[in-house]
Amino acid sequence: MIRLRANPTLHFVDRYAGIPAIAFFGVLRRRQKLPTSIGSIGLLKSAAIGDTVLLSAVIADLRRAFPHAALILFSGESNYEIACMLEGLTNVVRVPIGNPLAALKIVRSVPVDVIIDFGQWSRMEALLAVSNQSAFTMGFRTAAQYRHYGYDIAVEHSSETHELENYRALVRTLGVEAESLPYLKALEANPLAGRSYAVCHLWPGGVGSALKQWSLGNWRQLLGELSRRGLEIACTGSWADRNRNEEFMAGLPAGMLHQIHNTAGLDLAKTAAVLAEARLVVSVNTGIMHMAAALGSPVVGLQGPTSSRRWGPIGKRSIAVDSMLDGCGYLNLGWEYPKNPPPCMEAISLASVVYACDLMLGSSSSVADIRRST
Repeated sequence: MIRLRANPTLHFVDRYAGIPAIAFFGVLRRRQKLPTSIGSIGLLKSAAIGDTVLLSAVIADLRRAFPHAALILFSGESNYEIACMLEGLTNVVRVPIGNPLAALKIVRSVPVDVIIDFGQWSRMEALLAVSNQSAFTMGFRTAAQYRHYGYDIAVEHSSETHELENYRALVRTLGVEAESLPYLKALEANPLAGRSYAVCHLWPGGVGSALKQWSLGNWRQLLGELSRRGLEIACTGSWADRNRNEEFMAGLPAGMLHQIHNTAGLDLAKTAAVLAEARLVVSVNTGIMHMAAALGSPVVGLQGPTSSRRWGPIGKRSIAVDSMLDGCGYLNLGWEYPKNPPPCMEAISLASVVYACDLMLGSSSSVADIRRST
């Protein structure tokens, strides 16, 4: 599977071939008017589990505003599994983003009245949206990305607000009252049912993942603290993280090992079941963090290169511990690493994370109190 986000070659091609292509489409494409009656809406989001989870909020808003319309999500291969878990959709169409000609053919084969492109920077997504000559198209005008020329409506993408607010700005142009929170529902059986446990997600993904990783020494001490609070631990991750979890767990005290579960490699539906019944989820900034928040689990998100203002967990029981080091929280679209990035994750202290965990585990503290304290 080709991943556009983490592939420098495709990123280069997307920019230097994509910008002229979308400008060409913009000149040739006949602008459409917003239909007076909308019977079908296409939503385009080709990558990123966390971004797709955030999309669940505006899907709920669109479903409420257009109860009889078909809502069709065009997803990429990397986010197809999570896309199929979102409620309110009529259909999910899998689009091979790494094969542009096949992707264009698939999107053009599914006619809709309106296409909303939720991509922030990729010109490929913009090309897919405007390739349907009959649909009314909407998408982001993102600074310095030059991807908006073919849209019928282009909405300014803000780097000063949470990405969910950017999504809401798009659907509000259709007159939609956008206010829902991200929502997921766990449908699979929980393999850890009946246990009192916390989930720890150690491994970030995507470009520059090492810079979003908290030290393993801190994680080991955190697991010790959670164990002393009577919790077992589930360590989540992708299948590729399973061996990394085993190596990490091998460094724990022998007396703790019977309390630790390596759940890396479960599919997303089973992982959702584990997250949904956890007493606490502690995660670096990644899709698992957003899934846990949308499932309603108590979440502590560790934010270093990312800031909670732009990419923090969204949920009634979710908080973030941001790095206070100068220059941190610099990621906007996900790949703008400086030449000499500051050690943001090193500046997140074990004490601050333990404190946030204790507050989230306690029933008397409000999230507002926690946010003021961290």
